[in-house]
Amino acid sequence: MLINVGAEFGTHLETSEIAVELIDILNKLPADDFIIDFKDVMFVTMNYAQAYYNAKYESPKKISEINISDEISVVMGAADEACNP
Repeated sequence: MLINVGAEFGTHLETSEIAVELIDILNKLPADDFIIDFKDVMFVTMNYAQAYYNAKYESPKKISEINISDEISVVMGAADEACNP
């Protein structure tokens, strides 16, 4: 199932609460596989990114990402490495 995170949560993802809410919603849906589309996202904070990966790795769902810009990829990559060394 494809989820456009920018359309659902805005183009600037700044708080850990947004990340946790996103994964909580996915955990309640019957599908097992999700693709998070970052095409409309222009900015993420490290706070968001770390909460996203912490929640993602605790989730029983298979979650992947697409369309992450180069700038956001730097933040997301650092957060991913910090959460999953």
